[in-house]
Amino acid sequence: MNHSSININDLPDEIILMIWNKLSNIDVLYSFVGVNQRLDKLVRDPLYTRSIQLTKTRTNKYYSLPNSIIDRYCLNILPEIHQRIECLTLEPSSMERILLSNDYPRLYKLTFIKINEDFVLRHFNDESPLINTFKYNIKHLTMTIDRKGFTSLSSIDLGKNLVTQIFNIFLNLIDLDFLQDLIRNFTLVSVYKLPSTICYSSSLISLSICVDSIDDCLCLLDGHLFQLQKLTIAIKQIDNSTLTTENLKLSNMNYFSLSSYRPTKEYDTYILPLIRQMKHLEELMLSINVYGRSTLIDGIHLENEMLIYLPKLQIFKFNIVTYNENMSNENHIQSNNDLRRTFLNWRYSHVDCYMNSYPNNQARSHIFSVPCNQNDMYIISSGFLGGFHTNVRILFLIDRVYPFTYEFFLRIAHAFPLITELTVLNNRVYNNTDENINQIKSIVEFHHLTFLTIHFQQDIYVEQFLVDTNTYLPNLINLTISYDNLATVTNNFTRHSTRHNCSKVEILKFTTCPITVHSKEFYLHFPCLELTR
Repeated sequence: MNHSSININDLPDEIILMIWNKLSNIDVLYSFVGVNQRLDKLVRDPLYTRSIQLTKTRTNKYYSLPNSIIDRYCLNILPEIHQRIECLTLEPSSMERILLSNDYPRLYKLTFIKINEDFVLRHFNDESPLINTFKYNIKHLTMTIDRKGFTSLSSIDLGKNLVTQIFNIFLNLIDLDFLQDLIRNFTLVSVYKLPSTICYSSSLISLSICVDSIDDCLCLLDGHLFQLQKLTIAIKQIDNSTLTTENLKLSNMNYFSLSSYRPTKEYDTYILPLIRQMKHLEELMLSINVYGRSTLIDGIHLENEMLIYLPKLQIFKFNIVTYNENMSNENHIQSNNDLRRTFLNWRYSHVDCYMNSYPNNQARSHIFSVPCNQNDMYIISSGFLGGFHTNVRILFLIDRVYPFTYEFFLRIAHAFPLITELTVLNNRVYNNTDENINQIKSIVEFHHLTFLTIHFQQDIYVEQFLVDTNTYLPNLINLTISYDNLATVTNNFTRHSTRHNCSKVEILKFTTCPITVHSKEFYLHFPCLELTR
């Protein structure tokens, strides 16, 4: 049989486009701009030139492109397509060069990955050569902050030095998003103590932001942003406020999303009164962790105390944990079935729920919308019954009273098949002979998990995740763990059954101080290790 190679030029346009659609547009442009007239015409399709991400991603992280690729883009590719580009995603090492290399007359959306103070000082001012693009063209701005790239990470300084500059420079901005990762490695912005002379944006319609306190939230809603219709806000801690929820300017608000994962006892004081005032709200997202109430938050409470005040509400998604320190027998909720019955006439999305009963009349309930549309889900406890949640990527498992069992981890793996980050916080030990684990055939499988954090020094959970006959972790690259537990479970890094789950780990962090010099066996156990601390 004769074998002949097929040149891409021999393929019809439809097949070429099918192949290209399986690649990133940055690779398509890099490989085919300027090759020949036919391919050059195809590659100028808006599908490839409208939005360009000049960074590379891996496991939800952004990385710089090699200089050779940036050189080709700046010298050969961008000059050919700059008039077609509408959206750019850039990172610190190349963002200045790319923006200054060409004019982008159609550019209206910018995403800055890990923006640093140096770039802000040079270009978020009227002297910057980019001022006309920033001031008049950009309507959508998304940014994450380089924590190492700012002199001060205080929320007040970031508010003063970053937020105010954005409002001063981007005059036509309608959408601003610098919602950081609130759960892990968050960067907070505060607007509460900014001078009263600060000029806020008069055009902003949508804002996503991670702030320090409820004061910041109330400040954003006091009328400074009078066009604001959509607010997505994550609050580090909801404590007592010096401001009031009265007389807020909320007539335009049709979308509100509030997340706060630290426990708060100010639900009835601030959260509930704030939401009640949003009479024109059409969509509400609520993720909170509440304690100090005499009753659990359930379907009846939400209907009678919140939703009755929101006549235009069409969509309500929530993830609410309530912790009750004095659960009396008179309380109408004593079981999972009791809690579930409070949602019998629920008119919004489907709801799942469960509760834990603890010693000394303490109880904890967890109610949440299904399917869960959040990227992260916090405070899953040992009472979790299961389900199937394909949107969740970040998961926190926390229980300070009851241990997590092998069966529990099987439920978690089935319920959250696509998670990439998992944190386990539990200092209770279970007896694995109780479940006769040696006879259980199923292995806990997390095919997409890349980040794993295990808090507290309990060998049993390290054993659960690192021993390959217990758990399958084919893509684990970032591990945070106790050094002592790690050394014990791996038999000082000589245990064969822990090698597979450690074989791809590139970043290893310790919750307890390790020795500074490691053995040969240590590095053999972690052959891909780049950084140990």
